[in-house]
Amino acid sequence: SCTINNGGCDPNAACTHVCSSNAVVCTCKTGYTNTGSTTRVVCTDTCTFNNGGCNQTAVCMHDNSTNAVVCSCNTGYTNTGTATNVICQDTCAINNGGCNPSAVCTHDISTNAVVCTCGTGYTNTGTAANVVCQAPLTEDAIQEPHARMTGQHMRCDAPVEVVMQTPVQLQALFAELNLLSLCSQISSSRRVLLEDSIILDACTINNGGCDPNAACAHHQSTGAVVCTCKAGYTNSGTVASVVCTDTCIINNGGCDPNAACTHDQSTNAVVCNCKSGYTNTGSAGSVVCQDTCTINNGGCDPNAACTHDQSTNAVVCNCKTGYTNTGSAANVVCQGTMRPCLPSTIFSTSMSF
Repeated sequence: SCTINNGGCDPNAACTHVCSSNAVVCTCKTGYTNTGSTTRVVCTDTCTFNNGGCNQTAVCMHDNSTNAVVCSCNTGYTNTGTATNVICQDTCAINNGGCNPSAVCTHDISTNAVVCTCGTGYTNTGTAANVVCQAPLTEDAIQEPHARMTGQHMRCDAPVEVVMQTPVQLQALFAELNLLSLCSQISSSRRVLLEDSIILDACTINNGGCDPNAACAHHQSTGAVVCTCKAGYTNSGTVASVVCTDTCIINNGGCDPNAACTHDQSTNAVVCNCKSGYTNTGSAGSVVCQDTCTINNGGCDPNAACTHDQSTNAVVCNCKTGYTNTGSAANVVCQGTMRPCLPSTIFSTSMSF
């Protein structure tokens, strides 16, 4: 009767039969919850029921392939849990929301996105999207640069704090110290003048002081050195002191707890692969590892029990009692003498008088 009007089940339910009585059984499909009763199943979108079990600051959605519930933190919140157990925390409470250490992290009133605002006494020398807070320039805050003669060559040295200042500030400082004539060749891109008038980018000297696994670049407006962790690495330090750590050793690289975190050989990006005995029910970009035995009986024969090897966790198929494996260890085929369920047969008896 399941082939007729889905056996009277809800459109979002699967219709099956009880083996012994052949009665119809309605079971809500993945992504739906029974809000009715055992005898009258009503399948409601799980997301409309207690936010699908998601955190209150998360949005409940469905996986495109499996329709399983997926929880994603709202704007302004960050997942501090796992892919399968999403915990949404105010982004501002985590590493100052990624803002400059001298900035205050708040939220946009309309979108709740993170907003970084420089603290009192600091000026944003970056952009609205990349706030860089700089303190007022004072003579006491800068070590005095110096020039010296080395053989036939002139060398101009300046500490990093000076190199990071704007050209106007540099010129004013050098003029005050009567060094402008010697050091005027320090360029507007904050390069450092070395021997023989060879101008080298600060990033070419010890990677600009950045972590070995970081890329050194310059801020577009200030020219200051900016360190950015390369693919496969995460900043476990601060915005001002970048420390690049292998992403895989931080919360398993964001992979499912039952996945192994590795790196792509060409890009070094994080790659999540489900461990033996688990199957990806998510997508290539969002790996969700589920016990293989819970999916189509792990590929085992319908009359076999799906378990896992104790040492490798690989799927193992064992024929149930009353069935014998007529296949092989790798391809279990269970055959037995158990009588299949048959529909009830109505016998009629005629009596003659």
